Amino acid sequence: MLNKLKGLIEARSLQDLREAAVSAFGEMGVPRLLCLSPVGHDRSVGRGLTNAGFPEEWETAYRDTRHMDDPLPDISVRIGTAFRWHDLPNDVVLNERETRYLSDLSKWGMAKGICVATYGSAARVGFIAASSESGEDDLDEVDLSLFQIGAETAYLRYCQLMSAELQYEMNLSSRELDVLHWMAQGRSNAGIADMLDLSQETVGTYVKRIFAKLDVFDRTSAVMKGVMRGLVIASDPNVEAAAQQRRARPKRA
Repeated sequence: MLNKLKGLIEARSLQDLREAAVSAFGEMGVPRLLCLSPVGHDRSVGRGLTNAGFPEEWETAYRDTRHMDDPLPDISVRIGTAFRWHDLPNDVVLNERETRYLSDLSKWGMAKGICVATYGSAARVGFIAASSESGEDDLDEVDLSLFQIGAETAYLRYCQLMSAELQYEMNLSSRELDVLHWMAQGRSNAGIADMLDLSQETVGTYVKRIFAKLDVFDRTSAVMKGVMRGLVIASDPNVEAAAQQRRARPKRA
């Protein structure tokens, strides 16, 4: 198993990492994987999905609307350790839509599985879930601690590979990332200046640089691009509204 974990660390590309992860978790008995990143409190914003082995029917439904019903990422962040989604902790309270979503997993062959919150660079929070090939096998024998170690290792490498791509493409400085973060929280230039102990003119200069590097012309577009690339997690209502409008657009044939 040590060699499998080493393979995660040494992956040179996202495709290499995907193959190494399927191999490593397959040895644990859970070869089907999914990763959400980044994960925030708002289920509608910025959760990129990577699917390796789960049914296409589930993925289509999840990308469409069912991601809004999925309670597992939120539960995983609160708990902080790996758990079985078919055996939730007793203190978990679900609403009607969340209960229906977990029940519907059976029809996609995903009745049983394990999942965990993961943490990476640039304050990214992710979510990794896995199951057996049938989704019905007894997973009580799967070592949750070992799964969590593997998931964290895989996610850290994922963040490293993504950061390398982003630095090449965008090359945002640490201060520009700070400004983008507060933009994503809906702060004005004046508010950002207070938070970072800068002048408003300096913040304005950083904002212009961010626009240029991200190839955008307004704050909402900058934050949207940052969210989609995993640089920030947004709580700005304007960004959330823009995301809703984007999802509501008719799909092209």
